[in-house]
Amino acid sequence: MSRYPVFYCSPASVDAGFRPVEASDAYEAEQIVQCEHPGAVMVSLSERVTNEEEIRRLFVAWLEKV
Repeated sequence: MSRYPVFYCSPASVDAGFRPVEASDAYEAEQIVQCEHPGAVMVSLSERVTNEEEIRRLFVAWLEKV
């Protein structure tokens, strides 16, 4: 198991955020978040991205494009 940062954005509920998810791969991590935020657009980062500041910067850049 690894920790994957997963970004999500749900336009229907005006909700967005990111959280680390323990999973065996990135697909499983996204499925876990999808259950919590049905219909949300999401993306996961590599488990090697661990710097919190870098994750926040990437999240903001991703939100600008969603």
